[in-house]
Amino acid sequence: MKSISKYLVLIFSISTNLYGQCDSSFSYYSELPTNVTILVGDSCLSDKDISVLDSLILINDLDYETPLNIGTQTWFNGRLKFFVAGNYGNSSGVNDTIYALPENFGDLNNLASLYLEWNRIAVLPESFKNLTGLMSFYINNNILSELGDSLGNLSNLYFLDLGYNELLSIPESICNLTNLSYLWLFNNNLEALPTCFCEMTLDWSDDDPGGYPYFAIGANALCDGVPECVIDSENFELSLDQFYYSFPVYSPQDCDQNSVSKSTLPYQFKISKAYPNPFNPETKLVLDVPYDRRFDIRIFDILGNEVDQISNNKIFISGRHIVQWSGDNHSSGIYIIQVSDGINTKYRKVNLIK
Repeated sequence: MKSISKYLVLIFSISTNLYGQCDSSFSYYSELPTNVTILVGDSCLSDKDISVLDSLILINDLDYETPLNIGTQTWFNGRLKFFVAGNYGNSSGVNDTIYALPENFGDLNNLASLYLEWNRIAVLPESFKNLTGLMSFYINNNILSELGDSLGNLSNLYFLDLGYNELLSIPESICNLTNLSYLWLFNNNLEALPTCFCEMTLDWSDDDPGGYPYFAIGANALCDGVPECVIDSENFELSLDQFYYSFPVYSPQDCDQNSVSKSTLPYQFKISKAYPNPFNPETKLVLDVPYDRRFDIRIFDILGNEVDQISNNKIFISGRHIVQWSGDNHSSGIYIIQVSDGINTKYRKVNLIK
């Protein structure tokens, strides 16, 4: 009986050692948190990928016990394949705001899908160009003001969502993305597009079977010299709702009344960006009303819950109005100010920091 016991102990010891052995650039993890999925392979995970996650936590002062706890992670043969790090206010993303990506972020060069929505990322690191395996990239609702040429190297990119940022321009290198099928550029500050833009093989006007546009670029400032493929697109003045991208929103270009643009409609109201933003405790919007009408102005949190109301069907006379909201009674976080006259609805994202 003793010999059998010794034999079983020996077998267990050998199997444990086999599973615990990894290549020199990988480490074995005997326990994994519930947010981690191993798609293919074992628990030998890339030290380089773990180091990137650790750097992401450190530079943003995030509260995680280990790099494996951040976001939702899917690993494939020891490399991080899918990474969900949006600031959604739930357990699927990050538990606080990401303000910057570390310089070693490009070491995640096996990534296929990356989700960074609803953070405060302003720039992409130079190493981002090394993410050559990336097929889908979602970075809507950040504060990107420029892209550099990092994206032009991502030749496998299929889906690119840059909506609700502060982009002033798009680099010529975007035309290198020959596999791109979805490009969402709505709700930025674009005034011009690359000269090569119409050379891209995008479906400029159609929707996919799920009803989502392949291309959309509403709510920018594209007023003069707009490329033919764009101004003729059915989606030149199209955006998607800011909460869940669940329905299309008519979003004309922000042009002066004298601009020769088919988006200039004199009956539409205009709403400025919020200022200051981030704010504490008050932020303001400038509302231009072309003629007397009723407005609903409501505040929602990032989950879509209404948390406050500024105007309930109140009449605003023709002219300029200052709309002010105080976050005194609300916690820090991202909020959406919704302004609607019953015909058109516009959204402004604000960040309350106490």
